[in-house]
Amino acid sequence: MQLTTQGFANFFAYYQGEAMQQRGVELLYLALAKKCPELLEDDADWIEVYRQKPVITVGNPLLVEYMSQLDNGPEGWRQCQTSSIAMCLRYLGTRLPATGQRLDDDLKYLPFVKKHGDTTSQVAHQQALTELGVRHRFRTNLHKQDLIREIDKGYPVAIGVLHHGPASAPKGGGHYIVVRGYTDTHALVHDPYGSIDLVNGGWAATGNNSGKNEKYSWKNLIPRWDIGGGWGWTFS
Repeated sequence: MQLTTQGFANFFAYYQGEAMQQRGVELLYLALAKKCPELLEDDADWIEVYRQKPVITVGNPLLVEYMSQLDNGPEGWRQCQTSSIAMCLRYLGTRLPATGQRLDDDLKYLPFVKKHGDTTSQVAHQQALTELGVRHRFRTNLHKQDLIREIDKGYPVAIGVLHHGPASAPKGGGHYIVVRGYTDTHALVHDPYGSIDLVNGGWAATGNNSGKNEKYSWKNLIPRWDIGGGWGWTFS
């Protein structure tokens, strides 16, 4: 049975430089050199296309599609980090290694996280993102200007905020949201749980896509996030 295009691409998706993989590539090269030497020329169509830079559509806000954590089953209430990162992965066009299908739902990302640990674990997400081949960095030194720079480059950011207590004295274990744009006065976000009462803490609304296309004022968001350095996931 002849390989499909995706089946052929999977050989390279799983390439790790192991001895048998190197030998397989060598045999492929020798076969091409003998039967189709023009495919090894530097100006061959496939080489020129392969070397092209990806086109990132930059906008403000970025066209990140919303995902709710509350439709993820009985544990969904604690999967804000998973749903927030999954929104970013879908926007970035991440594909599943085994099938090549787009990662277009948080429930497709969740198994990769569970394979490495708990949904709240940064290490589990680090390992899941590495397995998916996604460039990423978990940072604890972010500031407002860093978020703006990421958006301007075409990348959303998943950040962790303290969502309990008043803005003057926030507290809590933390909650993840996606920053997808900005204005002078507001961060344009998707909140996978609902809409935070930024002034008083807690929730103004939950479920039913209430966290979609939210506008969180910088005035009350920054004290809940940038406490000597904000934490979150960047993908540039």
